[in-house]
Amino acid sequence: MKSAIVLTSSLLLGIVVLPVLVAGGDPPPMTICGQQAGSTDTVLATIRTLESGGNYRAQAAGSTASGAYQFLDSSWAGYGGYTHAKDAPPEVQDAKAAENVTGILNDHGGDVTTVPVVWYIGHVPGPTSAEWDTVPYPAAGNRLTPRQYQARWMVVYNRLVDASTGVGTTEASSTTTEPAADCLGGGVVPMDGDWSLPGPRSLIDANPSALDQPHHDYPAWDWLIPVGTPVYAVRGGRVAVARTWPYNWWNRGCGSEGGNGCDTCGIGVTIIDEQGTHWTYCHGSALMVQPGDTVLAGQQIMRSGNTGRSGTPHVHLEIQVDGVQVCPQPLVRSLYFESTGIDPASLPSAGCRF
Repeated sequence: MKSAIVLTSSLLLGIVVLPVLVAGGDPPPMTICGQQAGSTDTVLATIRTLESGGNYRAQAAGSTASGAYQFLDSSWAGYGGYTHAKDAPPEVQDAKAAENVTGILNDHGGDVTTVPVVWYIGHVPGPTSAEWDTVPYPAAGNRLTPRQYQARWMVVYNRLVDASTGVGTTEASSTTTEPAADCLGGGVVPMDGDWSLPGPRSLIDANPSALDQPHHDYPAWDWLIPVGTPVYAVRGGRVAVARTWPYNWWNRGCGSEGGNGCDTCGIGVTIIDEQGTHWTYCHGSALMVQPGDTVLAGQQIMRSGNTGRSGTPHVHLEIQVDGVQVCPQPLVRSLYFESTGIDPASLPSAGCRF
């Protein structure tokens, strides 16, 4: 395997900005979770997408990396009788990449989240290693840490998986189940009427009183949950805003007024549903969606965190109807106890703050 990937500026321009993750000095790094690999073809398609945009003739500037998978000449090692990967036909490049992917998965118990890390830096660092948050070989043009590259890669991979299996459509959503642990992507089966709890039911089971917690200064709901917990869309709609400030307000020295780029929401997203209701989720550690995306109820939209103006890891849920903030607590209680949604326009705008 190659020891590093050269991501040229031209390649980066073809990659949409996806997750932004918490850097060192702020909240603890997210747990790296496992996810069993699906089709090798999907893994290969993900690598091609991020490495070269699918260009089998690509040549990295300032490096010997070439071809759709950006193999260094040293790791290509004359495969198939070709000196450079870009000179080999697509089927030969695919075969070489498939061999390497199989080797990575065999070495790591089939965990597909290890593929991008090994492809990027040649190995998987230890869970507490500073290498996760260090840009490798920046002189070669790299701009992402292994953690950031892994998160970006997994978003593309899960989207390709969804596209190949039909997940994300109304028909397929009825068979989607809650993902193991807190892995990227996935979702839960929506309730009747296309509603969903904002996170794993098991966390509410452990502390149902959290459903009644008032917000500190305006109608909203703060749910204290561990960093990395999957956060689901309570209601489907269009992603209108994605916020990507990856720091904690207090650790960053924002003071009480902010400034210097400080963002109270941190990493978060606002979704507008068919009725025009705004659903805002804040303080995440990574986003699964981007502006313009259409999401369904129960689809994972981010992972919880401690970014923005946050005093402890939690997810902030805010609902606005015609510009007026209303209390989410009665809705979340109904979803948990009755598996039934409530028209946001009927939610109170008082009684959930202190």
